[in-house]
Amino acid sequence: MQNTTLLRPKTTGRFNSLMELYEKNYMLIRLLAPELKSLKNPSYVSHPDGMLPLELSGIEHNRYTTTFKLTYLFSSASRHDREPDLTIRLYHDARTCEVMSGLIPSMRTESRRTRDLDDGYRLNRFLHKWVSYCLRQGHCFGDEHKPVHKKPTVSATV
Repeated sequence: MQNTTLLRPKTTGRFNSLMELYEKNYMLIRLLAPELKSLKNPSYVSHPDGMLPLELSGIEHNRYTTTFKLTYLFSSASRHDREPDLTIRLYHDARTCEVMSGLIPSMRTESRRTRDLDDGYRLNRFLHKWVSYCLRQGHCFGDEHKPVHKKPTVSATV
């Protein structure tokens, strides 16, 4: 009789952990941007009092996915203007979310290799911690957050 536990791939535990992280990230992004599926403008900014502005931009909707960029906006010339700068994809049907690529605080751009579990775990773990932090700081992209490039309306007084 053959022991089937020896035949399991060595990546099973890491793969399961990554899939669980994708599900958690999906829930966090849905809290951060509850109406993500209906956002149509190219860019939105969340700027709670005293916090760094957080930008959600480059929104691309497809039938089962939404892809977008998430970044802080810095004004200092001594840093990158945008850091971290992550490209994120939400899978609405599977209710998962993953980082596709991005600039993380290590100051280098990371393109995620499709099958590399370690890269996937590192980038998605960073997203999990960062979005959790952003939510605690009061960031949210909802009805009350206006698009970045929206022109102000002028009301006439009589």
